Amino acid sequence: MRICKPMLATAVLLAGLSAANANETISGDTQSEPARFAAEPTLWTAGDGLQVGILREITERKLRRPDDTKSFWLDELGTIYAAHLSTPLWVDGNAPAARARKVMRHLVSADEWGLRSSDYRFDVPAEFASERQKALFELEFSLNLLKYIDDARRGRFRPTEMSLWYERSSNRADSVELLPRIAQADDPSELLAAQHPQHAGFKRLRKAYLRRTFPDRFGPIKAVERGPKPIFLENGPSLRRGERHPQIAQLRKRLKVPASSASSEDLYDRRLMKAVNRFMRTQGWRRKHVYDNKVRRALNETVQGERRASRGRVALSDIVANMEKWRWLPRDLGDIHIWNNLPSFRTQVVKDGRVIHEERIIIGKTETQTPVFSDTMTHVVFKPQWGIPNSIKIKDLLPRLAGGDLDVLRRRGMRIQFEDKIVPPHRYDWSRTDIKSIPIIMGAGSSNPLGRVKFMFPNHHAVYMHDTPTKHLFKSRTRTFSHGCIRVRNPIRLAEIVLGETSDWDRQQVADHLRRRAKENNRIDLNTTVGVHNTYFTVVADKDGNLETLKDIYGHDRRLKQALSGKSLQVIAKSDPARIHNEKIARLEEARPRYGYGYRRRNTYTAGYFQNYQYGLGGPGGYYAPSKPKKYKKKKKASQGWTFNPFGDPFGND
Repeated sequence: MRICKPMLATAVLLAGLSAANANETISGDTQSEPARFAAEPTLWTAGDGLQVGILREITERKLRRPDDTKSFWLDELGTIYAAHLSTPLWVDGNAPAARARKVMRHLVSADEWGLRSSDYRFDVPAEFASERQKALFELEFSLNLLKYIDDARRGRFRPTEMSLWYERSSNRADSVELLPRIAQADDPSELLAAQHPQHAGFKRLRKAYLRRTFPDRFGPIKAVERGPKPIFLENGPSLRRGERHPQIAQLRKRLKVPASSASSEDLYDRRLMKAVNRFMRTQGWRRKHVYDNKVRRALNETVQGERRASRGRVALSDIVANMEKWRWLPRDLGDIHIWNNLPSFRTQVVKDGRVIHEERIIIGKTETQTPVFSDTMTHVVFKPQWGIPNSIKIKDLLPRLAGGDLDVLRRRGMRIQFEDKIVPPHRYDWSRTDIKSIPIIMGAGSSNPLGRVKFMFPNHHAVYMHDTPTKHLFKSRTRTFSHGCIRVRNPIRLAEIVLGETSDWDRQQVADHLRRRAKENNRIDLNTTVGVHNTYFTVVADKDGNLETLKDIYGHDRRLKQALSGKSLQVIAKSDPARIHNEKIARLEEARPRYGYGYRRRNTYTAGYFQNYQYGLGGPGGYYAPSKPKKYKKKKKASQGWTFNPFGDPFGND
């Protein structure tokens, strides 16, 4: 029987008014466990039955601590006890009911689910001496059980408390319906086990966890064999073509470039130099003819994941942390969904539990991370225009526009466009204009960073999946190059699969929308939406419980393990890259130049402003800080600009 929440409000209000009218005093903090059942009641009266006593106790706690995290659970318990329970859930006569002991047997085995059984231990007395003790036991036992259910379904804290770039789904239980079912079940363990994630990935990881924690019962854990030990290159001298060094032999093995003869094994020749060039381009570098420590460091970073995976035993804390992350995912991933596991740099299309497509992806840099969350793909855009993100507007474009470089947009293929109307940049006073409100776009074309197609799952992070013209970056092992969006190596094939599975498209229809004269920024809505899950799993188990580990590229595991070990979430959040990024953008906005105290209208942007940026004398730390101020030639007609007045504040601040 489903009970509406207003019943609780009525019951609690009546109980509270009754207490107030009787001029009864509300006690202070809840007492310790042994003393609690022997305490004298505060809102209790001798004639109260068990049901009324429980409601009085709920009223007392809500009035005493209205902002307590258990307030929501107290509301739900009030609904249950106020509405339809003629008998208590966990009390039978003058003793705890047998079903309460069955539930406790499951709660004390919480360690088998990656939780801590000490968080849910509860002393079950042999019998009760008063109605007050019964009411307190009934309420405390229910609250303890609700805590376990919530931790099992949703995790022990919100991930946004450690990083704004990590979110969780709701997954909240319907306690009003669930709690009576557990109490009435012959075997409550089955219902309680169902509160944990039911995904195959969680079950496989739990199997590995049990084998690691209880090897006598479940067998020892195994590690994935990774082949020969990776080659790590020590720092050394810078070498140019034609020079020799003993480390060159290691470099040849690392890049798989054999020597032309035995005498050239240690020679940095033309063929090896080209291989270094190709590798460095996959890491986002330009041509690199010299073999130096930068090359060595880049080569070593690409095998960090392999090195970690080949260590043999995986730390138990890593397994528990990854089990916790499964609780943050939606209970239902969708019959067809897209699975982006960021540490693996791969995207998968999953249909009915089977992977039907897999491809490499590029994700955000460590300072502009791809957020971890779940959403729904609603449409695909062919030949997309690129709306310039606010971070690029503020950090890159605004200093140039405010400095008088009004041609920067044209040089980069960008334009200011309101629907179909293009507005030239000289129409704005960039020292006063909020650039975030100006729609700056880049049209479709070969230089457009979105490529030929993008996949939209609208979200408040403003990230999506898309094509890219920089295909060579997909050759890198560690692919963290974007500003937060996800780049796909073969987006055309992904479009064919997504539109084919949801809208019955064929390959020719996709090709027609990519023709030279096809419509630009053409939105195609999906007939059936597709779930998109950006996940962050660094420990993955196969069906036998064997483990594979991936590099903690964004540090989420480190922060999560700190939180699970008891470190303050407020302290952890201080080093959150998302919060640091937001604060940096906010400082840039506040410190941007504007017309006012310290400036006068001219067509130059002079040394005083740049010096303030360069040396930290009032600037935001340098979103544009050349070593020397740029000199502009005088023109016959002065355009709007600013020149520094040494007698005033260059930013117009009082």
